[in-house]
Amino acid sequence: MMNDHLAMLRKLRDASPLDAAPSREALTQHLAARVGEVGPKAFAEFAHLQRVAAETLGTEQTAHFARVLREARVSVKAPDRCAWETAARRIASLPVDWQEPFSEQIAISKKGRAVLGKTIWSVDYTKSVLAALERWATYCDAEGLPLHPTASAFHSYACRLVQPVSDRLPTSTGTAANYLQRILAGLVVATRGQFRSDACSFVAADWRERARAQGASTKTGSQLVGASMLYRSGFRMMAKANARPMRGIRAATLFRNGLILAVGSALPERARALTWLEFDRTLTLIDRTHIHVDLPGEALKYPEARKAGEGYDVVFENVGLADALHTYRSIYRPLFDDGLHLFPSVHGKPGAITSKQLGRLTGNLTEQEFGVRIPIHRFRDNVATEASENLIGGAYAAKTLLRHVDEAITLRHYDHAEGMKSAGEFQDFIEGRRTIPAELIL
Repeated sequence: MMNDHLAMLRKLRDASPLDAAPSREALTQHLAARVGEVGPKAFAEFAHLQRVAAETLGTEQTAHFARVLREARVSVKAPDRCAWETAARRIASLPVDWQEPFSEQIAISKKGRAVLGKTIWSVDYTKSVLAALERWATYCDAEGLPLHPTASAFHSYACRLVQPVSDRLPTSTGTAANYLQRILAGLVVATRGQFRSDACSFVAADWRERARAQGASTKTGSQLVGASMLYRSGFRMMAKANARPMRGIRAATLFRNGLILAVGSALPERARALTWLEFDRTLTLIDRTHIHVDLPGEALKYPEARKAGEGYDVVFENVGLADALHTYRSIYRPLFDDGLHLFPSVHGKPGAITSKQLGRLTGNLTEQEFGVRIPIHRFRDNVATEASENLIGGAYAAKTLLRHVDEAITLRHYDHAEGMKSAGEFQDFIEGRRTIPAELIL
């Protein structure tokens, strides 16, 4: 006796392109019944059903098979804990005398309203200060030092951070300088303004200057492949997704990843801002050529006092990207879930992927494509470099594009380029003089 799976498989094999595909409801019922009969094996059977259906009915008409399979296989994960709750939980690791002042600081910062004598902190900065204070308290306890540092103790702590040890990699000079600054800011809160030390502030400033002189240790010239290269790589990924014979979650993920590279190059914002992109809210497709991006201040790297009244609102024309976004929204985005976030999680978490995941993902994608990891924030350096060398106005134009407060910040990124435009022109010159094609093998 033929089971329901084989019956549907035969029906799909015998179908013609003019026949209608089974509805989403019918497929959901079929898969649920089959899981009850044979267990997880039903998922592989169903994927085979979609492959057969795509061959006879077409990829577009059978894309909803993937959504049915995803909903059956991937359970909805619990949303990430509120960032302020995560910060509040870290207070318990601080010395008892510091806990109440920090609870007050979090309450004020969470409300976003300034209070006399209090500075509003972002949740990310609050967590980094708490982490730095926790490490400082642990160090003082191990070394028998008072929690209120002297300048020499503060300097010794920074030296300890940058030394290699067996259980962890050494901290960079820039990170050590950040730790010192956060400890000082945290001690002001923890002591309700009672601790202030010009000598320790001088030590922190000295380490900042050391870091500035050394440059960013995590940034290398090999990471500057050019914004255009990153952009084109994204479109190659999307083309591969379109060429797949079946509209499954793998094709949807490949298209999403291509969009990450393309959007990250065309809209050179930080990871946090990109995770805020959501159709009809912060990202609007005006027509087939124009895109409207309207990000609130909360999504941007602004001082907390500026975030309430200042955002990023721009309309730009990009025919290729607009067309890709239309395709993604109509074909691929619905395969994840019914949400509207531009970059959803593959693993069933509601909302968008986190900024940390976005950075890790772009590193993986670019390592596979270019042989070097280029995290999403490094995309901005690629944009700054290419804009500085190609736009009228040079670094000043790049400063406006990246919304840098100081043109010197843009110039620091441009200096890493070592003449990307010149290198490209030299390559074109060599190619133009070549008479016999040859492949360089290293």
